[in-house]
Amino acid sequence: MNSLMKQSTSYSQDQLKNLCDLVCDDIERLLQVLGVEDYRITEKMVFCQCPIHEGDNGSALNLYYTGESYRGNWKCRTHNCEETFRSSIIGFVRGVLSRQKYGWSSEGDRTVSFKETVDFLLKFVNKDIDNIHLNKNVDTFTSVAKNFSKKKQENKLKLQPSQVRSSLKIPASYYVNRGYSEQILERYDVGLCDNPEKPFYNRVVVPVYSADGKHVIGCTGRSIHNKCDKCGCYHHPRRDCPAPDKRWIYSKWKHNQNFKSQNNLYNFWFAKDHIKKTKTVILVESPGNVWRLEEAGIKNSVAIFGSSMSNHQKLLIDSSGAMNIVVLTDNDEAGDKAYNQINEKCKDIYRMYRPKFDGDDIGEMSIQDIQQQILPIIKEIHEQY
Repeated sequence: MNSLMKQSTSYSQDQLKNLCDLVCDDIERLLQVLGVEDYRITEKMVFCQCPIHEGDNGSALNLYYTGESYRGNWKCRTHNCEETFRSSIIGFVRGVLSRQKYGWSSEGDRTVSFKETVDFLLKFVNKDIDNIHLNKNVDTFTSVAKNFSKKKQENKLKLQPSQVRSSLKIPASYYVNRGYSEQILERYDVGLCDNPEKPFYNRVVVPVYSADGKHVIGCTGRSIHNKCDKCGCYHHPRRDCPAPDKRWIYSKWKHNQNFKSQNNLYNFWFAKDHIKKTKTVILVESPGNVWRLEEAGIKNSVAIFGSSMSNHQKLLIDSSGAMNIVVLTDNDEAGDKAYNQINEKCKDIYRMYRPKFDGDDIGEMSIQDIQQQILPIIKEIHEQY
């Protein structure tokens, strides 16, 4: 690990390196905990606006979360924030916490201590510094089970759908009120976690299943509250805004620990047979887009959890039998960038399509509009091949 800061003798270099590795293994959850919502992730790097000086360049901050020699290193290309906080992942987190707690903006402003940052990350990975070590074989089902199951789960156990369903209030009224049918939410086991002792309390939980649909491999939770105009967090409107160092708790979305969305395609377990039959896969950004398309009778869509497709997600598509890719990313600048990234990655192998539609987001369209604007194009592609 390059660029680790010179530290107190209470931490060995091996301990700090292992801590950095564990944090990088769960990079998307870290970004969500820190309140970084608008980011793009590839197989090696995260791109986003710098959350330390809060710039407006969407690719200014580059953070490597893989790689033997440069893993955990980062750079702010517009403000050089790494020169103050150093370029390890610990320095990155220290910078974000300093911004949130003290409003840091330039060299000389007050910062959180290194120890504070390490303590924050130890809590994040749920380990003690004296026992910190890498465990590459931890089963992702375990962390999901901790969120829902009252009984202690062993690493080798896999969470059954019935365990999730019994722990949530399905269907989630939050999404019913947004126009989704109870039937579609029940089909996808989307429900509210109302247990205050669970990490997903007051969040609508969206389970992610294995390719065969038999086990939960992860979950993501959406806060039931709207964004606060004052602090930018998602908390109850009648409660005071959280302290800066607590705002990460109130992020819009939250993944369970160890779940890596870039390694999965949402709805692949239901869609894969339809993809194979039609030779066509439809790519969307979010689970809500998948639900809306299915309500309209389109069953071969999968979500990439954001606005970029990883190499691992492409491998899943390569294994599906698809010959055509229909990209239905949002009608905005981020959606255009997403299409360009996907097209560049897939155009030499697949026939690429990007149908035009009214509105900004598939999930906000009515079923009738999808059936009129999108479904005929999909049917035409299916009939051609």
